[in-house]
Amino acid sequence: MTMEELAYCCSSTAANWSDVRPEWPNEPILRFSPGTDSGTFDYFIEAVFESEEEPILSAERLQLSEDDNVLVQGVEGSPYAIGYFGFAYYQENADRLHVLSINGVEGSAENVDAGTYVLARPIFIYSTAEIMQEKPQVAAFINFYLTYVNEEIFTVGYYPAPVDALNQAKQNWLDAQ
Repeated sequence: MTMEELAYCCSSTAANWSDVRPEWPNEPILRFSPGTDSGTFDYFIEAVFESEEEPILSAERLQLSEDDNVLVQGVEGSPYAIGYFGFAYYQENADRLHVLSINGVEGSAENVDAGTYVLARPIFIYSTAEIMQEKPQVAAFINFYLTYVNEEIFTVGYYPAPVDALNQAKQNWLDAQ
């Protein structure tokens, strides 16, 4: 699927799969999305709809849920469903779900690390030098996080941070001290 097709099938403009591509089934598109308070929702809207929520929120047959398990069950429950959620939930259900290739790029660890899979997003934590100086426990937590994140990230089903990005984050932490 192309990014344009993804946007089209997730928006209010397409009712059936055949609206996206004529050779696809003339069946209603069932849409499953994280709720509007989700960072995954925010990233998807930014990447697919250039930060405009209206196209997806006005789509027919859209189910929003803060529970990724509900989204997985919805997508799994119909061959005419499409949805998105954290990669960890895909991994837990990989035997029953399919990851879309976007613009010919497969959703794989290699493509995520290379930055070529457009629907992958990094996980961020934020602080300021002032906060870390006022609250040393925040600085200690960030140091702990940066030290162990790539050892623990697999246990929740996410990809490790690229080494260059992690090293830059560690340098930023040092600079803030």
